Amino acid sequence: MSLKNAAQIDKNFSTLKAVQREGLTYYNAENFDVYGVKRIDSVYRRMPYDAALAVSEKVAMISTECAGGRVRFATDSPYISIFVKYRSVAKVPNYSHTATMGFDLYSGQRYIGCFVPNMDAVESMEGVIDLEEIAFREYTLNFPVGSEINELYIGVKQGCKLEKAAVYSIQKPIVFYGSSTTQGACASRPGNTYENIISRAFDCDYVNLGFWGNAKGEQAMAEYIAGLKMSAFIYDYDYNTNNAEHLQVTHEKMFQIIRERNPKLPIIILSAPRYYLNEEMEKRLSIIKKTYQNAVDSGDKHVRFIAGKTMLEEVKDTALADNIHPGDSGFIAMASHIGAALKEMIGARNEN
Repeated sequence: MSLKNAAQIDKNFSTLKAVQREGLTYYNAENFDVYGVKRIDSVYRRMPYDAALAVSEKVAMISTECAGGRVRFATDSPYISIFVKYRSVAKVPNYSHTATMGFDLYSGQRYIGCFVPNMDAVESMEGVIDLEEIAFREYTLNFPVGSEINELYIGVKQGCKLEKAAVYSIQKPIVFYGSSTTQGACASRPGNTYENIISRAFDCDYVNLGFWGNAKGEQAMAEYIAGLKMSAFIYDYDYNTNNAEHLQVTHEKMFQIIRERNPKLPIIILSAPRYYLNEEMEKRLSIIKKTYQNAVDSGDKHVRFIAGKTMLEEVKDTALADNIHPGDSGFIAMASHIGAALKEMIGARNEN
């Protein structure tokens, strides 16, 4: 059954159409607080172009994909709409369409809904979510993990309140660096990446520096990260390195560059989120463990190590969405383990 025919049979398979709501008025997302990305030269970027290009041409290209982008606002509108202008869209066979192109909406830790693009969407998307409970509350809109965004507009009913949301409880961002898993593959939608799960739990800002296929621990990237203001640094890139020898040359060096500039920064070292390891992955794991052990032996009290096998222990046979990347259950497990380490190192959010 084709998707088109499925939508004719079951309206729940339908995706977005032009929005028609009484009093709909759009506002540029730049009027509110945008986190994790910054609009530069008419496109949202995760890092400055020159800094990304210093790493590699591919990283410069991927850095305009909006993984980790968020807009926070508050409204009492009975519906929330968005209008998006894409610079480019990502359509990858083993990645969820709703994750690579869609947006999803939360109020605090509560999931409100997902803006699901049409399968043939290329240049723009418009959609609306009707709210079950009408009250003035704060919302977080999560950007897609794979597409490039030129413009984003938030739509509410004319005459309703629309204001900036409160700032995060933890304002200095957690910085995540790594591979396609870090970027968000293969979450079913943006809010289910492990970084977004952690961000909601801790009410903290973060920056996603995951670059699918192109996180190789380059010195230029280490130096860029070392210069960022951050509350914690978490890295996992071993799966993107050419071989164990490449990881051997870069892994501890990256740690040392960042540690030298940030002596007391909490750093969490991860290995690839896989439960079953082949011989090559066991070699990589031993290299990563050595970076951690050397740090501990030198007296570093602000470093932790979490093995991918440990993170996926409880969900091992449901963790992966394909042959490599975690799906939602894998990301939930990762967020649980990383969150426990972060709680110990930087404290929990204010629950009041």
